[in-house]
Amino acid sequence: MPPYQGGAAVDYGIILERLGAGFNRDFDIRVLTERGCSKGSDGVVYDDSLLNYDSAPIKRRAHQAINYLKIIREILFSGSDIVHIHARYVYGRYIGRVIWLALFLSPAKVVVDIRDRFYRNFGFGHNFIICSDELRDFYGWIENAVTIPVPLALKPLRPSVLPGRKMAYFGTIARNKGVLELLDAYGEYRKGSQTPLGLDFYGFNAMGAEFTERAAKIEGAAYLGGVSPGEVVDKILEYKAVVLPSASEGMPRVCLEAMYARRIIFCHESVRRSIPCIPEAFTFRDASRDLPGLILKAETADNDISYVYDFKRHDPYAVCVELADLYRWIAPERRSKEARTT
Repeated sequence: MPPYQGGAAVDYGIILERLGAGFNRDFDIRVLTERGCSKGSDGVVYDDSLLNYDSAPIKRRAHQAINYLKIIREILFSGSDIVHIHARYVYGRYIGRVIWLALFLSPAKVVVDIRDRFYRNFGFGHNFIICSDELRDFYGWIENAVTIPVPLALKPLRPSVLPGRKMAYFGTIARNKGVLELLDAYGEYRKGSQTPLGLDFYGFNAMGAEFTERAAKIEGAAYLGGVSPGEVVDKILEYKAVVLPSASEGMPRVCLEAMYARRIIFCHESVRRSIPCIPEAFTFRDASRDLPGLILKAETADNDISYVYDFKRHDPYAVCVELADLYRWIAPERRSKEARTT
């Protein structure tokens, strides 16, 4: 799992809880994750030995190098039948090429999990999971890829929650997520509004003081820390709109959660291609240029937005069945649990 609770980590965490409980007679599952992120799941072994290099700038390179060495060791010597690895580790600059080589040398079958649009000029020799049909089309040159939906463990909405006059961003606070462009756009929006909406940020702050100091200079913007994945939908209900400034998403779970909560979604047009029921009027091509005008429109928009969407396809159990079937197809001659070691 990635070294902080981004969308990919949340997705696979939900899957592991179901796989460990319902499919543990088929697979031994081992998870390599960051220190302090291990959690109890039946049939799942968590190795929480990765270092958090994102929050320690001085030691970041050393911590990242140690993490990659541990990942390579896991790929080559864990004795697993299947290695399920997130693409961010496979294609991360030059060190990613070393991971790629380890994957080719590994005796295990390999599944590479792609959740965004960052990667090009790859796709040969392994099995790929992609989280939406539109993203599958984006990587059209990859032949051995399947679409497995994002799992959503949705619960009944809190009744009678009235949204405040504010918007929210949920996700990792990082440059590639477009948070700085969002701050710039929000500052411009306030200049043209008589009754501006507030803007709150939730998520792991990978940028540290650079982000918090910049946000503090913009009236109406606030960073409110992290929020657990299970609480996101309840939080969304308190807001008039959710803003996702990133253009590199595959199937962002926060958009699905905002749709479930019937709230406005501001997102890049590429996200709408994956989720066509999002109104085109609230999508943009350039966050810095287009968002100020879009947010201004939201001031007088209805609080509840209806979306025609089938959430059943994201049922965690159904998603796990699809993934387990893929595992069985990739490694049909797996050893029995009694003969395996972890």
